Amino acid sequence: MKIAVTLVFFLATNLLFAQSYDTLRVMSYNLLYYGEVTNFCTSTNNNINDKDGYFKTIASYTKPDILLVNEMGANQIYADRIIANVLNVDGETRYQRANIQNNSFSSLVNGVFYDKKKLALHRLEKVSIAQNNSNLVRVIDVWSFYYKDPNLSEGSDTAFIHLAGMHLKAGSSSSDVVDRGLATEALMNYLETEYEPSYFIAAGDMNMKSSNESAYQNLTNNSFGEYKFYDPLIPNEMWSGASSFSYSHTQSTHTSGSCASGGGLDDRFDIMLMSGQIMEDTGMVSYVSDSYIAVGNDGDHYNLSLLDGTNNSAPATVLSALYDMSDHLPVIADISVKQLTSVTDTTDSLNGILSRSIDPMNWQIEVYGQQVEVKYSGSSGWVFAHDLTGRIVYSNKQIGKSNRINLSKLNSGFYVITGRDSESSLSRKVFIRN
Repeated sequence: MKIAVTLVFFLATNLLFAQSYDTLRVMSYNLLYYGEVTNFCTSTNNNINDKDGYFKTIASYTKPDILLVNEMGANQIYADRIIANVLNVDGETRYQRANIQNNSFSSLVNGVFYDKKKLALHRLEKVSIAQNNSNLVRVIDVWSFYYKDPNLSEGSDTAFIHLAGMHLKAGSSSSDVVDRGLATEALMNYLETEYEPSYFIAAGDMNMKSSNESAYQNLTNNSFGEYKFYDPLIPNEMWSGASSFSYSHTQSTHTSGSCASGGGLDDRFDIMLMSGQIMEDTGMVSYVSDSYIAVGNDGDHYNLSLLDGTNNSAPATVLSALYDMSDHLPVIADISVKQLTSVTDTTDSLNGILSRSIDPMNWQIEVYGQQVEVKYSGSSGWVFAHDLTGRIVYSNKQIGKSNRINLSKLNSGFYVITGRDSESSLSRKVFIRN
């Protein structure tokens, strides 16, 4: 069953609230075998204690609100370590982590950390099986957050933000390319099945050499309609191995090394894509123009070490930390979230909304005590119930032509019941006595 992903779709308009904006920074970073020891990345050349110090310097500089990491050891203790030693330090307490997920045979996992004062983790899922029923090399994590608007009561929902975090198969062989394509195909089919189009971000170490790869095309192809992703940085180009796109490259920060890959900066492996609902700036969440950058990349280090010559894109201490931490650079982008600031006369505003000429073509709403019956003549619709603060208290896909909603668990009071599809909507203010 699909979940509702766009909340307060009419209550969060200027009819009810004056609006201001908050900015959230999203960051994606490959940590280079954080907590995982191999025969080439050892406790000597990739020491976790040293990495904590480097990572702390980087995080203090970038200040992410949502932090996605790749190449973290497959144990919760490493996520806890990042919280304790990197993020919640020097008096900071705002960061929280999600549980890690795995497909049981990968020693490296994705992790996510977020500002618990601004965001709440609503749902955590994973995509682990390709359309041909083969196992993905590593799972794709899908985290759903809702924004904690400070002007609504505790627990109130405004907008959901969904992050798909991935670390796709590395390598240039034909089988590597196929594996990456299978992974993103599985993700897109999962999103179509489980979600309504909404505010999606896809990010991580995608290991793709160019936009021609099937993995990239699966994410950005028109065949997925409203679910397709857009690239805020480069529309559709061959970015790897091209000096003209040097500003986009994220790997490698080194020209040589035993743990870190060499070759200098010449590949755009770390990528962040956003759904049209974010890029079009028509709803609650929008991309902040020109905010997408590869941290530490000044565009003048093609095939060079990050520390070669002059680099004024970040403080010297941050550049050194980036070089010592990983052979990848983090990417960041900012998104703007509409806030609710001052509530007007809610009841009058609701009466105004309900008396407007909203086309009720497919909907009827009737109240029977503690139950509301929603009758529907269309093919695919949704039913919502909001309290008068704008908080959603019920949402579900309309099942059949008649749907009885049991509201007996709600507190007594006024609620707004809405049926909505792509053609019509109907809202009715009701009083529930429990």
